[in-house]
Amino acid sequence: MRKLSLKELNRVDIATFKQQKKTPVVLVLDNVRSALNVGSAFRTADAFALEKVFLCGITATPPHREILKTAIGATESVAWE
Repeated sequence: MRKLSLKELNRVDIATFKQQKKTPVVLVLDNVRSALNVGSAFRTADAFALEKVFLCGITATPPHREILKTAIGATESVAWE
């Protein structure tokens, strides 16, 4: 079994993603210590087209090596603050 590329996954580009209708849900990450888990949350928010991700407390913020590693580009498409 091989890993599929982003193109093979039929993922829309960033501009199209930002224009599409979003699920009216905001994800709040408060004091999430693992940057890998933050990246995973960004991927999940991207998959479900959530409105925004709020990073609070001691939660790591992009650009962070471990977040970028697991987010696979979702930090560019999902709105966050």
